[in-house]
Amino acid sequence: MNSDNNQTKSFFQKDKAIVDYLQIDGKLYTIDEIQDEIIRLEEGLQTAKKKISQINEELIFKKMCLREDSLGKQFDKFITRQSEKVKKAVYLNKGLLHCVVKSYYDDIHRYKDYSGAKWANNHKQVAYTIKWIVKFKPIQIREEFDNDTSLNNDILDINLTFALLCGFSFLDRKIIDLIANEKKEIDAKKEKGEQSFYDKLLYILRYRSFTGKQLISIFEALELQCSKSI
Repeated sequence: MNSDNNQTKSFFQKDKAIVDYLQIDGKLYTIDEIQDEIIRLEEGLQTAKKKISQINEELIFKKMCLREDSLGKQFDKFITRQSEKVKKAVYLNKGLLHCVVKSYYDDIHRYKDYSGAKWANNHKQVAYTIKWIVKFKPIQIREEFDNDTSLNNDILDINLTFALLCGFSFLDRKIIDLIANEKKEIDAKKEKGEQSFYDKLLYILRYRSFTGKQLISIFEALELQCSKSI
């Protein structure tokens, strides 16, 4: 707007009545015209916001469908590598999986709204994926499974190992290989008290309270350490 013209008032004699005008960018408006214009713009803004909200809801819904499908396929591959006892003991609960994905995107969108970022980086994707799979435990034990005599650590930790598998899928392949190789080396030594990064992380997920921010910090530090080692 032209600062010289903005908020400049002029008064004109019209039909023996004083008419109040406002000059904006060289154009004269009556006060009533300005008020009508404000109402029109407010209505247009509300319509635009509603349309954007509808588009955003559709976008989130389709993202969730894609993510649920991806996690479902990851579970199918994951379960084939388990023992027959584990396969018979557990199943993927689709309702809980939906809760995992919804909560994941709630965290991601809160971060985007706060930071103004268009994309969430891989550390946040890893952290929020692990966080919500561990919280909701979408892999459930079947009702007919004999918990009293057949329950073992592989079954008890099934959601934790699945969470790490899904979370690690966002990491660079070199970092995943370093984690896996370190675990193999330490497991082969069988030295008492020595734990790999993988097992330390598993311990945190199993026994400790944790937040998404804490997990983000862990994976940021891991990537920094790995960048120095590679």
